[in-house]
Amino acid sequence: MGKHLKSFSGRLTRTIIIIVLVIMAIVSLLAFIVTATGLYTSFKRHFADAIAGMSQSITANLEKVEISAANIADEVSWHVSSPEDVISALGYEIEVNRNLTGCGVGFVPDYFPSKGRWFEPYASFTGDGPFVRDIGGASHDYHSSEWFTSGLTSGKGVWSKPYIDDDGAGTLLCTYSLPITDSLGRVVGVMGADLSLLWLMYLLHDIDVRENSINLMPALFGKEDLGVYSFILGPNGEYIAHPDRSRSLKGESFFDYADDSGNDKYRLLGESMCKGETGADAVKMDGRRYSVFFAPVSDSGWSMALAVPFMSLLGPALLFGSAILLIMLLGIMVLFGVSRRAIRRFTRPLVQLADSATEVAHGKFDAPLPVIESDDEIRLLRDSFGNMQQSLSKYIADLTETTAQKASIESELEVAKSIQMAMLPTTWPAFPDRNDIDIYGSLTPAKAVGGDLFDFFMRDGKLHFCIGDVSGKGIPASLVMSVISSMFRTLSASEDGPDKLVSAFNSSMAERNENMMFVTFFAGEIDLATGELRYCNAGHNPPFLLVDGKPQMLTTDANVPIGIVPGWKYSLQKITLSPGTALFLYTDGLTEATREDNTLFGEERVCDRLSRLATTASSNEICAYMEDAVKEFVGDAEQSDDLTMLVIRVLLNHM
Repeated sequence: MGKHLKSFSGRLTRTIIIIVLVIMAIVSLLAFIVTATGLYTSFKRHFADAIAGMSQSITANLEKVEISAANIADEVSWHVSSPEDVISALGYEIEVNRNLTGCGVGFVPDYFPSKGRWFEPYASFTGDGPFVRDIGGASHDYHSSEWFTSGLTSGKGVWSKPYIDDDGAGTLLCTYSLPITDSLGRVVGVMGADLSLLWLMYLLHDIDVRENSINLMPALFGKEDLGVYSFILGPNGEYIAHPDRSRSLKGESFFDYADDSGNDKYRLLGESMCKGETGADAVKMDGRRYSVFFAPVSDSGWSMALAVPFMSLLGPALLFGSAILLIMLLGIMVLFGVSRRAIRRFTRPLVQLADSATEVAHGKFDAPLPVIESDDEIRLLRDSFGNMQQSLSKYIADLTETTAQKASIESELEVAKSIQMAMLPTTWPAFPDRNDIDIYGSLTPAKAVGGDLFDFFMRDGKLHFCIGDVSGKGIPASLVMSVISSMFRTLSASEDGPDKLVSAFNSSMAERNENMMFVTFFAGEIDLATGELRYCNAGHNPPFLLVDGKPQMLTTDANVPIGIVPGWKYSLQKITLSPGTALFLYTDGLTEATREDNTLFGEERVCDRLSRLATTASSNEICAYMEDAVKEFVGDAEQSDDLTMLVIRVLLNHM
């Protein structure tokens, strides 16, 4: 027997050690993959966030120029009848719009006969204040300039390609052009707001320095330049800004270098940027493989990109992952030596305990446990198994009793649900012998029983109806619902006036409302001979009217719900319904239906879905359509509140 146990212990020891080694090896490999992937993803996320932030920063600066340009264009248009007034307006505007490098207006040939063929007043701000001068002339024929021609034909604001303005700002800039019209609406010139590109160059330089500094590759390999750089393209792929300034100065295009890339992904990247898309792609540029992150710059048509060498992303991830893998492998070796001795020592007493535990696992809760002489954790484990046997025996007995009680409760709830649903109208069509009214209602409780109600009946040629929602859910709400439903039938059989009916409900409930429950309630009556709707709303969701297929919310007074304020005077409202008008009533289970991301269905969606219905849709079809709309919206989310709807459509002309 001893040899057998010793042999079993040895086999168990070897098996456990092998399992531990395999698990640790898998864990080490997974740790390497997760660490490398996580770091790589973190770097990618950083650069994606960086390009988004850079794009927003540039967008903000361009929007300032566009807003200033629009204001200046409006001001110039007011003074377009006088060259002196135009010059004065430009001088004032350049002083209040200091974010501009300069601004000017180029007029069509001979617009001001006294000024000749060319008249281009240009304003800039110097240390002495605003300075306006006419820079138009034969040597500066702005009529052929891109900023002027595009401004005349575009009909809206447009950014020019980069250029050096020797006569105006005297620097590398882009111009935002807007057409200038006279009092008759004719385009008589173009207003150009200049934005120096030097700030853009400096911004890109600062970004490149910052993004290079966040990477660990220089510290690991002793490199100072990783090659991370940013650039901006125009709508047609022309370079707006690039670390190599000659590309923008010479008017070069991103696509001019497509043949050097040696792959189609380069051209596809340029096309995506020109389309104003946002994303990232791996391409070969300038003989090196890059991960390029790009995003549009507002409505300028520009697109900004951050080019990161592929190894700058992957290298740190591989290094960190390899370091962690090496550390874990060393840990495995240490664990092997320690575990081998410890397992051999402690496995013998566990064999008998494992056998006893197996019997317990198969349902033999009174199986005898081995006697453990040692006073240590194994003895504690043995005692724990003993306690577990007793607890399991008691648990099984309690579970059997609880299961029986639960089955009884569920059976009673089903009976309660049947009783509650029987109190609601269930026969459709409700009035088969009448052709002047179409009515349908539905109630879907969130629990076995609910607190919503609706009811209606015909008396003296009038349709009396109501809908309500009791605060809370479950059995308490269902009891209040039953009381209100019974009172509606009893009181409205002899009481005229929805306001009087609601006041009676409030008086009865407010007197004995120790649990502070309340009911939102809408009561109404329709005179089918005249189409007059008399109604009273006690804090309930205002219903919708569908007139010729167009939904509109019914106006309701701000009355408090039933049961809150004793003696509240409820108001009565009236409206006449035209033939074909449908009245859509509902509880907040519709508007507050919630999907998994906590978004509510809301009144706007209710109105939108109602507007899609055919004008001839029946009340049944309207309810079914809205139920399907809610189910599609919430998806797999659990219903949180009772959902009740009541639709009433008046069909015939009133006599």
